[in-house]
Amino acid sequence: MPMADLKVRFSAPDMAALEAEARAKKVALAAIVRQAVAEHLARQTSARAAPLIDACLAKHVDRLAGLIAKTFVAADMANWQARALVAALVADQEPDAVMREARTRALADLRRGGTDIGTDSDLYTPEG
Repeated sequence: MPMADLKVRFSAPDMAALEAEARAKKVALAAIVRQAVAEHLARQTSARAAPLIDACLAKHVDRLAGLIAKTFVAADMANWQARALVAALVADQEPDAVMREARTRALADLRRGGTDIGTDSDLYTPEG
């Protein structure tokens, strides 16, 4: 990118601080100034963009909140149905204990790195 020259004057204390920072970072003084200007311009761009981004997203917040609520209701219903199914299938065992064991094994399986569910998982073998 083509570069343009700009002469800038600093007070003696500011110049000393800039030179010290440049020495500490082992870079040119101009690099310190360019970085400061770039960071300032990025903050300005972000500050101008934030209201626009907020306006664009605001119309979707209610829909997202509704979808989250629906997900929680569906998860609760799935949990209730799973408990009913477990109670029907394992009448000789405590359904809550079976569900706790299944949850424990599922969490352990998910935490094990590189395991694809349904392949190397011990969740799907009788021996576990």
